[in-house]
Amino acid sequence: MTTIVALILQLVLVLLLSPLTIGLVRWFKARLQGRLGAPPWIVYTALLTTLKKQHVISENVSWVFRFVPFAVLGMAAFLVLSLPLLFSNGGLPQIDLFILAGVLSLGSVFLVFGGLDAGTAFGGMGASREMTIAALVEPVALITFSAFAVVAGSSSIQDVFGNGMSVFSHPALVLSFAALVLVALAENARYPVDNPATHLELTMVHEAMLLEYSGPYLAMLEYASSIKLTVFLVLLGNLIWVKPSAALAPEAIGLAAAGILSTLIVGSFALALLESSIAKMRFFRLQEYMSVAFFLSLSGFILVFLL
Repeated sequence: MTTIVALILQLVLVLLLSPLTIGLVRWFKARLQGRLGAPPWIVYTALLTTLKKQHVISENVSWVFRFVPFAVLGMAAFLVLSLPLLFSNGGLPQIDLFILAGVLSLGSVFLVFGGLDAGTAFGGMGASREMTIAALVEPVALITFSAFAVVAGSSSIQDVFGNGMSVFSHPALVLSFAALVLVALAENARYPVDNPATHLELTMVHEAMLLEYSGPYLAMLEYASSIKLTVFLVLLGNLIWVKPSAALAPEAIGLAAAGILSTLIVGSFALALLESSIAKMRFFRLQEYMSVAFFLSLSGFILVFLL
């Protein structure tokens, strides 16, 4: 009973806070760049406004185009349920770590299907770039997850990202954590891999695949993107400071909720500071970026066995 209630609380809390994460990143970026910036909660209004608009869909698209928003949002919700985000022993039981990597890849694949199905130049360009980035990111993610799994002695998500596991559990995990940060930036289409606030042809990757979507479908995809960013920020935060164990006591729930909110504020500020300090890389230099991530992850994986 406690596990079910903890799962419901985690799902509700993360789904409610996800748009706020995007709003905080934008607000912090504006303040760091000397602008006033819109209040963080305006993202909720923007999502509701988009949700109320009508669909504008090409006659050339198939059922795949309409299915993609539901698939991407469903996979984002699966991430929320499977990972121990609110409590250290939370999340769905008996979920293997490599299923997590598969779900992350599958979300990108469905976005690519949506970008290709409309048959537009922008969608094809974004899909091609997305698959190129995915081919570079996924090996790094697998090696990084493997290093954490070796230290935890299990490939279960609860053992790797919960049950008291942290980046300080083994010296080599510092390198793996750094690689995971670079993976998180790439998976969420953030700087220096992608620019989430542009519609310029030379810089678009993720946004290019969403150009043909409108109305509720666009709101679902944007919401799924905010959920994914929130999950990664909380996951990285949980590897630094450990969450309390699941309990129905109001004190434990309040402490866990305050921990997630604090993690999102700190993570959003760090992301905004990073994006305000560096420029987006040219697409053909991304192999340099992912090479750094690859050698960090590989070094951490090897050192796990040596130290």
